[in-house]
Amino acid sequence: MNKHIDGFLLSSMKKDINVTHFVTFHYFEYPHKFIFEGERHDFWELLYVDKGVVFVTTDTEHHQLQQGQIIFHKPNEFHTVECNKIISPCLVVISFVCNSPSMKFFENKVLPITKKTKSLMSIIINEAKKTFATDLSDPYYKQLDFTPSRPFGSQQLIKNYFEAFLLELMIHDAQDEREKTILNTSQSNDRRLRFERANTYMQSHLADNLTLQDICSHCSMSTTLAQQIFRHETGNSMMQWYARLRLERAKQLIREGKGNFTSIAYQLGYSSIHHFSKQFSKVYGKSPTEYALSITSLLNEDRQLF
Repeated sequence: MNKHIDGFLLSSMKKDINVTHFVTFHYFEYPHKFIFEGERHDFWELLYVDKGVVFVTTDTEHHQLQQGQIIFHKPNEFHTVECNKIISPCLVVISFVCNSPSMKFFENKVLPITKKTKSLMSIIINEAKKTFATDLSDPYYKQLDFTPSRPFGSQQLIKNYFEAFLLELMIHDAQDEREKTILNTSQSNDRRLRFERANTYMQSHLADNLTLQDICSHCSMSTTLAQQIFRHETGNSMMQWYARLRLERAKQLIREGKGNFTSIAYQLGYSSIHHFSKQFSKVYGKSPTEYALSITSLLNEDRQLF
């Protein structure tokens, strides 16, 4: 029955998504050879690739996730994560409890992040950092501990923003389904082969300061096609990807202690240590020195992965 107050009709608001509990929040840069052997648990989990590429295997499917993509694992679905042995990926993992029937939408879904949902994700992670004392870069913790000085309303903000994040993903996907075109299998395979050939060539010439034309000529494709392929496969232009490969190699050399920063810059063809440091800081938000000092205990413990 409709409710009235002082002659005004009250409009009840339908709640399509209701997240009742959060289990974990993670944001972590994984070693480029990291392999998570897998687990299953009775709550939802999402994995968002903020940087890099990872392979995800579930009970029934195998996915390659690029930067800017999200996958959802439904309760009790087995899932593993494996890095691509080239790029050290940055991943966001959030696990939560939600029994709303609308969550069925996310089963077996890989979705792209949009400008709006990426903004919401950033707010959620920042609020989580202020709310929880737990180290969110530790992939193995089992309990979220609250910080005594957490801001007023922070828990409700996380819940509200996260529910809005899920709803926005659903809305955008419905719009995208009406607009997108899908490449056929032969086109997809051809694109992947071209990407792998170019990527292999880049990796074997990290110190040679290749140009866009050098790579395209070697792989017999136009610059326009090359840019389309790399945007689709990596979320980056071809030369942005090449620059990232060089810097990822630099990070590996830093972790392994193979030379000082000047020698590493020289090994990778940078014109100067200043240019190397500037590019490193631009991409990773920290200098090579700061990165060397910030390598976590997990990386040190799993040094054999490198």
